[in-house]
Amino acid sequence: MAYQTLYLKYRSQTFGDLVGQDAIAQTLKNAVEQGRVAHAYLFSGVRGTGKTSTARILAKAINCLNRKGAEPCGVCANCVEITSGAAVDLIEIDAASNRGIDEIRDLRERVKYLPAVLKAKIYIIDEAHMLTTEAFNALLKTLEEPPAHVVFVLATTEPHKIPLTVASRCQRFDFRRIETGSIAAHLASIVEHEQVKVDPQSLALLARLARGSMRDGITLLDQLISQGGEELTVQKTHELLGLADPDTLVRMLAYATEGDAAQTLEELQRFYDAGGDVRQLVRGLLGAIREAALLSVGYRDAESLGGAASAGLERIGRAAGRNALLGLWKGLMEMEPELRKGADARLLLEVTLLSNMTQPVHAVVPVAAPTVEAVGGERLIEPAMDAEAAVLAPDARWDALKQKLPKPVGSLLMEARLAAATDGLVRIEFRYPAHAELMNGPKNRETLLTAVREVFGPEARVELVADEKKGVSAAPVPARASGSIADDPLVKEAMNRFDATNLRVTPRGRG
Repeated sequence: MAYQTLYLKYRSQTFGDLVGQDAIAQTLKNAVEQGRVAHAYLFSGVRGTGKTSTARILAKAINCLNRKGAEPCGVCANCVEITSGAAVDLIEIDAASNRGIDEIRDLRERVKYLPAVLKAKIYIIDEAHMLTTEAFNALLKTLEEPPAHVVFVLATTEPHKIPLTVASRCQRFDFRRIETGSIAAHLASIVEHEQVKVDPQSLALLARLARGSMRDGITLLDQLISQGGEELTVQKTHELLGLADPDTLVRMLAYATEGDAAQTLEELQRFYDAGGDVRQLVRGLLGAIREAALLSVGYRDAESLGGAASAGLERIGRAAGRNALLGLWKGLMEMEPELRKGADARLLLEVTLLSNMTQPVHAVVPVAAPTVEAVGGERLIEPAMDAEAAVLAPDARWDALKQKLPKPVGSLLMEARLAAATDGLVRIEFRYPAHAELMNGPKNRETLLTAVREVFGPEARVELVADEKKGVSAAPVPARASGSIADDPLVKEAMNRFDATNLRVTPRGRG
């Protein structure tokens, strides 16, 4: 006898078997019991959440010869035929391969005929959003005036692609993603029936990897059971699926956010040499980055890695900051299209990690105490030291800060630089004291502080430094000198914004 996959073997056969879709199951049961079954339904939701299984259960409930309440008996001739797939009056159409107008015209001709065996004909159109516009138009006429003996069920993962004219003629049910805990519990019951040993940590891992799809979770379990030995531990599960273990994810993310390129690449090399799947590593890193970002703001969800791994990710999140993590997350997400094209996954990951790696920030140690002048609540500092004596590594967050500011405010930073960003203090040094004073105005200061806290953290403080050694001389500047006001970056920015032209005005009588 041919092997039956676990997904087919444990497919839901009654409304009571459905996992995670209680509201939908109860509504359909009420409709069956009250004889109020609609002529057309639209089932939408991500893959593996029970759309086609529910459609088949509904077909059995409608046609069961021995129904108990709303639940099909499962043993009468009609139920057995539908369960086995032999029922001629249950027609399942894959719209991805039967999407043209000719197929729908053929369907329209066949719906006129009474069912051969069952009480009602059931048409299940899977991936209905794949139908062409012409096919939808042809189907619309049948949905407008449906025969009494026909029920349509349109299943789709992309309901927004279903024309409103079609969707409005269907009762719509949105199948939600199944909770991780519910998937893990269902996998545990399957393991018990199959009499195999799989530790709870492995089941929890499979449930997380399923991402709300029961079918994906059962398929992964089937794969593990067929590959594994007598007992499946979480370590064995990581090995068989080519996954990175939590410790590897934490170490790699720590090195990347610390700017340690050599250690990051060495960690990747170890994972690769051990036979790990780089695509799975990317998915693992995305999950770890998400968890680190959530933990940095004090939020912990049910899908966290837990234990020492979560503690490590929390430390990384607080040290690196949300914006650094989100920048790395965005870089990894942008890899997906290239991976689908068959690009070298390892090379692509190396380039992505290096190009998005957070640069370490070095603090400036002042050699003399600065003179402080209070201006409007923030501090305007005129340092006694030469700012060039401090060597700062470039900080990607400086660019992020300038991009967050409105142009009129951001233009004040054109000739400024990030002097320090440590211990919650963000110190900005201006070349022109006038720019520092303008930035210290009430509105500009508030705008700057908001942006700084978005980039550097909610508790960040700002110091504005005016470097007079590089500033504009107090002596009068000749009109034609290179240091004219037209050379001021702020003036240049204003001229660019308003498409202005610098004109020289010569009084009459002067050449």
